[in-house]
Amino acid sequence: MYSRILVPVDLDNTDKLTKALDLAAQTAKESDATVIYVGIVDAVPTTSARTEGDRMKTLLDEFAANQAKAHGIKASDQIVLRGDLHLNIGRDVIDCAKRSGCDLIVMASHVPGIKDHIFSSNAGYVASYAPMSVYVVR
Repeated sequence: MYSRILVPVDLDNTDKLTKALDLAAQTAKESDATVIYVGIVDAVPTTSARTEGDRMKTLLDEFAANQAKAHGIKASDQIVLRGDLHLNIGRDVIDCAKRSGCDLIVMASHVPGIKDHIFSSNAGYVASYAPMSVYVVR
């Protein structure tokens, strides 16, 4: 049913992604699909003159390999570098899914708060504007 599934991940908060990760893995197994884990990170160099993206790429490679082994799925990963992490994350997710030829995005949501009445959530943006199927897991 699906061939490529994109899953945005925040490696600092993987405990909040369990349901979305499990759903993506289950769907990938049923469809013989590849899961692409994407991390969106700060492009600003750290004191060691390396970007946070360099560090996160190593961690994301390990995370994807662990997910593939644990669930018996095909997995890869990508890093998207951003100058401002709070700007257009939803657009970055959609662009990455398009570039990767994904036909499904599985992403975790959060419990809505008062700010969500003023600012839309990343998952809400992706669900509204992505041209492919989107599964938002709370």
